[in-house]
Amino acid sequence: MQRVSDQFNTRSFWLQENLRYLESYFRLEKCARIVNSIAHGVACDLLDVGCGPASLAGLLEQNIQYYGIDIAIHRPAANLVEKDIAQEVIRFGDRTFDIVVAAGIFEYMGVVQSRKLSEIQRLLRGNGKFVVTYTNFRHINDRLVDHSIYNNIQRINDFKAALEKCFRVDHWFPSSHNWYCSEPRRRSLKRLQLPLERRIPLLSRLFAVNYFFVCSIDSSRIEREE
Repeated sequence: MQRVSDQFNTRSFWLQENLRYLESYFRLEKCARIVNSIAHGVACDLLDVGCGPASLAGLLEQNIQYYGIDIAIHRPAANLVEKDIAQEVIRFGDRTFDIVVAAGIFEYMGVVQSRKLSEIQRLLRGNGKFVVTYTNFRHINDRLVDHSIYNNIQRINDFKAALEKCFRVDHWFPSSHNWYCSEPRRRSLKRLQLPLERRIPLLSRLFAVNYFFVCSIDSSRIEREE
């Protein structure tokens, strides 16, 4: 694990950085597809941890009630809470949720990773789902990624093992495959890769950009801890 520069942990930095994610982009669209499929038309509550400008809300079906937490909220609203999720406990009042999403944040959680996963576990209702992403730092062209901005660099299998201490990993798969270590932007490539939800031997290990993990509460683990 690396020590990240303090500038990447500040509200002022993320107020600017989050502006890059106002418009829809590939990983966000794929996340929305996954969440809408999980909800399957049933009314449910979703918490978006590290929500940025809350762009995910605009891609969700109407049966999903959206809530978000982020270190830098641009437009305050009743369903959004501003807090430093690395330093403060992840919670939204006394609410629990059917779905919790954490996309693109665990690369920044460093030594608090285990604690943050436990906090999210406590937010999930009994049959809830946790949808989380993590960067493939073993990409064949990983040198194209600016590692200096992250403080939590590990192998995908190590991150999966950390998840399994709090959750049951039901399904995990790449967000996309790309030689340039970035999400596809061309319409044809997006159309091809958006519905793909499986690992491809060798190809995924070398060319996956990010991974999605769809997790459930491991009730047997909770019982043992209690």
